[in-house]
Amino acid sequence: MGVLVSASCVARADDGETQGLRWNPRFTRFTTAQYMLTLATAGGVIATGTMLKSADEARWHSQIMLDGPARNALAASTVSGRKNAGHVSDFLGLGLVLYPFVVDALLVAGAGHGNYDLTLQLTMIGLQSALIANLVTNITKHFAARARPDVSGCRNGTEISCGSKAESFLSGHTSAAFASAGLICATHQNFALYGAGAAGAIACGASLVAAGTVGTLRIVADRHYMSDVLAGAAVGLAAGYLLPNLTNYHFGGGQHSDRRPTTTLVPMASSTQLGLAYVGLF
Repeated sequence: MGVLVSASCVARADDGETQGLRWNPRFTRFTTAQYMLTLATAGGVIATGTMLKSADEARWHSQIMLDGPARNALAASTVSGRKNAGHVSDFLGLGLVLYPFVVDALLVAGAGHGNYDLTLQLTMIGLQSALIANLVTNITKHFAARARPDVSGCRNGTEISCGSKAESFLSGHTSAAFASAGLICATHQNFALYGAGAAGAIACGASLVAAGTVGTLRIVADRHYMSDVLAGAAVGLAAGYLLPNLTNYHFGGGQHSDRRPTTTLVPMASSTQLGLAYVGLF
């Protein structure tokens, strides 16, 4: 069982309406209410991270959906293999989280083209998405109190990472990775940061593949079940892709208000793969 995320696109003429590296006035700028909500969410993340400690004893031990087959197929058979998969998911996830802020907002929109107003807008929209995904993850982990797959190895001393045993659902690495991937897709759907052509679609597709890889590696590392990863992906995409489009970008309506949305995320499933496809016109 694999986790597959793919992207497809069709070139679209901009009809002279491409906003490029300036804020589209038809979009909604980050509002005062959003600033307040983001500040409150940041406080919530800090509070839940410090006050909602992991349960001493897990309340959820059972597997659901295809957790068992996925673990048998993907989890590394050696301690070193699981440890390496965990480290790779850490670094890949961190890079993905930083990308929309450091590369898209700061280096491309800001330092590269001197549009720090757009940098501010993209940064705040990104912070809103990241913090909400983090807050939902923290709360869910605490109340679900699901035992990690490798908890048996922690008990008999064969595992290395045994710091938290009741924080399996949902996968925080995956929710953060997909929040960033969704944010990258939403940004490049609405701004030609990399110029005309398919560069934005490639950035979106690559970020989705990277996020899917992070989620898969969490199963390989035996730190999460497949259901943890799928739930994390859903939370991340809702925070990173749906939220900015609902609150600020209006699903591209700012650029082409007379057209229907031309991009969407659709599920893909087969006997061996389960994932999402990002399909649209660019």
